Amino acid sequence: MEFKKLVIVLSITLSMVVAMMFGVSYGWYAYANAETKVTATTAKNAPTVMFKQTEYINAVKMMPILDEDRYKYANKNSFTITVGENLSKYQVGVEISLKDIKMSEELKIANYKYELLQDGEVVKKGNFDITGEIGTLPLMPMTVLKPQEYPKTYTYEFYVWLSDDGTNQNYLMNKGFSAKININSATKK
Repeated sequence: MEFKKLVIVLSITLSMVVAMMFGVSYGWYAYANAETKVTATTAKNAPTVMFKQTEYINAVKMMPILDEDRYKYANKNSFTITVGENLSKYQVGVEISLKDIKMSEELKIANYKYELLQDGEVVKKGNFDITGEIGTLPLMPMTVLKPQEYPKTYTYEFYVWLSDDGTNQNYLMNKGFSAKININSATKK
């Protein structure tokens, strides 16, 4: 009786091993000989973004400056967005924002300002008079770029500064501010 049980268990086990070997062999054969009938091409359909320094803004050591002197002395990040010839048949949209913002609570005031320029024209300006956490700050909503000729390069400059209000602002110096300039793009045929 014991011997019959052993033979039955071994027969079942052996059958399962053989079935599994056939299954694995067929799976490998099907994988190795698989063909696809789909042909497709991928278009590189994103504008090129180049930062002059880096996409990160780190402003720690700053002193109050007059608003009219911001282009000389403010913390500045420059970058370009190039719409290449490969995008001439597409609508190209670009969105710019600040993300991963970390700043001292003391800098969340109206005198701590920012400005974004596109080809020398102001796109967005404002201040950091904000309470609570700032996760993302939109600078330019999704905007369709419509170049007249290709390739077209757009130049952007982002400034951050502490505006001098004529009072003692020494307590605001050496406070921390950091963020990342985030650029999203979308194309549509």
